[in-house]
Amino acid sequence: MLPTILKYLCLAITLSHATTSAGQSSSDFSLPPPSAEAGKQLQLWATHYFVHAAPSTPTGIPFQDKTGTALSDKVSPRDWCLAAIEGTVQVDFNGEPRTLNYGGVGSKNNVDCAAVLRINPLKKPWITGVGKSFFTKANGTFGDGVKGYRLVPFRTIAVDRKTLPYGSVIYIPAARGIEIQLPTGMTAKHDGYFFAGDTGGAIKGQHVDVFCGISSKNCFPGFVRSDESLKFSAITISDKEIVKQLTDQHKK
Repeated sequence: MLPTILKYLCLAITLSHATTSAGQSSSDFSLPPPSAEAGKQLQLWATHYFVHAAPSTPTGIPFQDKTGTALSDKVSPRDWCLAAIEGTVQVDFNGEPRTLNYGGVGSKNNVDCAAVLRINPLKKPWITGVGKSFFTKANGTFGDGVKGYRLVPFRTIAVDRKTLPYGSVIYIPAARGIEIQLPTGMTAKHDGYFFAGDTGGAIKGQHVDVFCGISSKNCFPGFVRSDESLKFSAITISDKEIVKQLTDQHKK
């Protein structure tokens, strides 16, 4: 048990130091409410995702790139499958920590994730492709999204680009004023703005996936309820200064 606890502690310390150097702080969540002329009204529903930490194991399977080259030490089949679902994973490789991103679906079935996670493929057919995932080394501390964007805790959302174009910004009134704990350990009051910087195979239509950073805990339980029938209100933002600020945060 102790090595696992230490693994997660080291992950938090590593990412906290990297975040400090990247400049994320409470001041990044201090934007004013949108004006009365804010854009289109939306009805969305949300899930959340996070950076999965996968400790090394003597037996198991490494994460691999598209060519089959190992990108990590061996991890358990369960951690492998959970990381493929989350899309971002913190691992070790020859003693060095690194962050990997889901890269796509190959032809080789590495793990039977339906069996490992006990998910019925008849009810959730997407699970059948999870075991064929391959990975890439991430540039961002917390992983990479689409179009060269880097994932930013409490800011990035994964979207269906047919509903929300990549690079767009939305305001969620229910998020404003919610206290969040940054990976640095500092707290901040969220200003309600989110950036469409990622996507996922299960993200369709009005579904958005909110990135919670290094914590598996739901960071916005007030509106992130993992239920398509429980929608919340959001507003598209066209203010150029706000869009630029959030874009810049995702380009660091």
